[in-house]
Amino acid sequence: MWQKSYYPYVGYVLLCILGIANPFHISWINSVTIWDTLFLRFYGVSVQGGFSLLSFLFYVVVFMGLVYFFQVYITDYLSGRFYYAAIRNRSLYRLFTRLGIRVGVWAITLLVGLFLLTTLIGLASGQSLEPKLTVKADVGLYQVLYQFLINGWLQSMSGMILVFISAWLFKDVSYSLVILGLLVLAILPMFNVGSWLPAGLNSMGYISGQWKDLIQITAKLVGYLIIEISVVIYIFKKKDIALY
Repeated sequence: MWQKSYYPYVGYVLLCILGIANPFHISWINSVTIWDTLFLRFYGVSVQGGFSLLSFLFYVVVFMGLVYFFQVYITDYLSGRFYYAAIRNRSLYRLFTRLGIRVGVWAITLLVGLFLLTTLIGLASGQSLEPKLTVKADVGLYQVLYQFLINGWLQSMSGMILVFISAWLFKDVSYSLVILGLLVLAILPMFNVGSWLPAGLNSMGYISGQWKDLIQITAKLVGYLIIEISVVIYIFKKKDIALY
């Protein structure tokens, strides 16, 4: 039973490894440094509206996979031990804060793990650690790391809080799956016109070489997080639970 419950996580990790190590992907032809591989592997979609199917699918597997696992976790949590945990914490807000810290750690752990995995696979394939990109000369190394770690974390948190709101309001798991489906569609440039929807904004394809564009993405994601947390506070206030 323990092994069966962990099959999905093992499959997810294997997909991440295969996606990064896939020798048939064009990034192995163009990559000179491991930073080239990091940029090309997590390219996702482009702000200009272009994307490759392989890059898009890998992005969906990695980042929406994390949101999906959280959806499975939070659905079970809210239907099971939630009230016990709420009484023990004596506050819905304290409970949500602890949950937020936990999933925040999950998100940064995933990103650091993917970064280390990309580095190890790149070194094993003979790529250089030289701190520069050769596939896009006007993009700096620190811009790639910022987009991957900072905006990647904010993007993951935004998706998970949206799923939390859905799971709280609608007990039927199908509603959360619909939210996931809409988030996947929102990643596509033809739906996310102007990059105003909180989906896919941490794609490497959004890096233009200008720091102001990355800061704008950060500001958008922080703004959405503030809105989502405000919604959580509102629905907590509407929930009539005596915790004493």
